[in-house]
Amino acid sequence: MKNEKDLSIINCIATALLAYFFTVPVHELFHLLTYYAYGDKGQWFSAGAVQSMGLIDYHSLPIFQRILATGGSASILNAIIGILLCVILLKTRMGAMTRLFLTQLMGGHLSVGIGYFMIGGFFSAGDWGTVFSYLADTPEVIITLRIVLSIVGGGGIVAVFFILNHMSYYFIENADDKSERLGVAFKLHLLMLIVGYPVGMIVTVLSPAVESGELNIALGLLYNMMWIPFFWGFMFTGVMHTLPPRKSRFLYKLPGKPQWSLLAAGMILILIDIIVFGPGIQLN
Repeated sequence: MKNEKDLSIINCIATALLAYFFTVPVHELFHLLTYYAYGDKGQWFSAGAVQSMGLIDYHSLPIFQRILATGGSASILNAIIGILLCVILLKTRMGAMTRLFLTQLMGGHLSVGIGYFMIGGFFSAGDWGTVFSYLADTPEVIITLRIVLSIVGGGGIVAVFFILNHMSYYFIENADDKSERLGVAFKLHLLMLIVGYPVGMIVTVLSPAVESGELNIALGLLYNMMWIPFFWGFMFTGVMHTLPPRKSRFLYKLPGKPQWSLLAAGMILILIDIIVFGPGIQLN
């Protein structure tokens, strides 16, 4: 058994594919469900954007509900899910494969949720740029929101770097071994960036929002920069050896026996995301 080849990278690729699928398309699903919750309908659904029918007067809604209904709900829900997963990972013992997947899923939801806060606050772009367009009659609310989003988004995204770094050490037996740290950090974090950024750009190019002029390649490059915490999670752990814990609460080993069915499931879902959800599904 000791001589058995470590193929944990196969499982890490599989869980990265699954974590991506259950982060970004789910983000767009949150938008769609919000439209229906407020009495609107979806015109089309894609992996990169969702278009509503615009059947209700959003300006008639109270300010907070207008923020949620016009685009703010999805990133808020992503951030909440990411925080809940972080608490679960810190407090709960679980199987190594489950922890691997939930760590990547947590990072995905935090990156997308807080990433959109940052993009909205600093650049008035993305979902929050849409929100601001519906708040044009209340400029003081826009200014306040941009300040809050900039602080929460900028500070939060840096906090995600440290959270991902901390989560690495649940899979590292000898924190002084740089090769072990690099191996775990690459499989656990950098693979999410390697999967997330190109898939995100592909679905951006395919999105019907590009044809309608609501989205372009430059914005796609900006939006997909939200995956950058996985790069710094890799750097903090593998290269910089940042804040290693004195003792990990639970210690795991990245599962080395390949789960080929899991990999197949991840690949199928990503292909569905690109081929089906990329160009979009007409709803009405």
